[in-house]
Amino acid sequence: MKELPEDDPRSFMQQAYIHCAYCNGAYNQPGQGDLDIQVHNSWLFFPFHRWYLYFYERILGKLIDDPTFALPFWNWVNPKGMTIPPIFLDPNAAIYDAKRNPANLKAVVDLGRTGNEDPMQLVTNNLTVMYTEMVRGNADVYDFMGQPYREGTPVSPGPGSSERGSHTALHIFVGDPREPSGEDMGNFYSAGWDPLFYCHHANVDRMWLLWKDVLPKDKVPTKDITDPDYLNASFLFYDENAQLVRVYVKDSLDTRKMGYDLQRIDLPWLDYRPPIQMALARIKRTSSFFPKAASLFPLNLTKVVRFEVQKTKKGKADELLVLENITVDTTKFLKFDVFVNDEDDNPLELDKAAYAGTYAQVPHKSPKKLSTTSIRLKLTDLYEDMDIGDDDSIVVTIVPRHSGPGVTIGGIKIIENPPKA
Repeated sequence: MKELPEDDPRSFMQQAYIHCAYCNGAYNQPGQGDLDIQVHNSWLFFPFHRWYLYFYERILGKLIDDPTFALPFWNWVNPKGMTIPPIFLDPNAAIYDAKRNPANLKAVVDLGRTGNEDPMQLVTNNLTVMYTEMVRGNADVYDFMGQPYREGTPVSPGPGSSERGSHTALHIFVGDPREPSGEDMGNFYSAGWDPLFYCHHANVDRMWLLWKDVLPKDKVPTKDITDPDYLNASFLFYDENAQLVRVYVKDSLDTRKMGYDLQRIDLPWLDYRPPIQMALARIKRTSSFFPKAASLFPLNLTKVVRFEVQKTKKGKADELLVLENITVDTTKFLKFDVFVNDEDDNPLELDKAAYAGTYAQVPHKSPKKLSTTSIRLKLTDLYEDMDIGDDDSIVVTIVPRHSGPGVTIGGIKIIENPPKA
């Protein structure tokens, strides 16, 4: 692939440019002024990357004359796979990339971006992150897949839990901090220049398959999106014969119909529900010392903040925590974690009932260098995992994992699930 002429659409660099084109503000939506096209932070995230990998794999197979060739997935959700695969570290290999974080070449991945340096704690953090984003934190299909994105919609209406969680963390973990913009993996425009990107996204694609077809359906009423605007959304790719083809989201929903499947292996995170936390007495005793959320928002997030948020009803309830109008500088890596009634107040550890979820973004270009989005975090299971008693409020802690400014949160509230019309 690297030896093909540079203008061959199947060449290594031309294929890498595809990600840049769809993900870095390269094109505007026709007839929509300066609204750009962005497949991240919406319901297009999973289907776009699935098609991207599909054609990438077919091109590789054609070049080596092996139609059975399959991209391996980097299994970073299993403790045995929580380091960069050694085959990517050989400087003489075609899949080597010099622009990777030298400190992380043999380190345990940090899916929470906590900065914890204890390998055992990192593993438990990682398993907790996966359980939260795959099982505990989603109330409906859009919480996992991402929010609707239609013609005329501003970019980044809302990323799903997997995209803003483990997916983003691995991009930043691999990207080189010595480079101006975190190249290669640490920025959308250059991510495709690292061959590891494709094996990373093969595992991201696997998370979609597992969530949709394998995990129990009792947590989310439906895992299918039937909206025609979603099903009929389309992308353009070059196939293994260098022919331009148009493909549709509706044809990406079943991998077996596309001609591939993913190996079934152990899922150690699936039963990694955090231990019960008995935080009632301490939180109730101290909650009066924390400011009300309304007095802090809009919030320019530059440090850890802790505040009280009113519930919709007392005690255990089926509720969602909504963080509204999160405005970010798209050129920066930005991330924050959310904790509820956190008893030990140790942000380096995520394997506890108080961990509610995260927001994070991979740096990229956009016309205005700003985007605004919202996320929801399901609280129902979290309440089950701690003694919420008859409380009519909770104490929320927001912990930034980035340095400096770049994030403003417009508001925060708790709503019933499902929201009342």
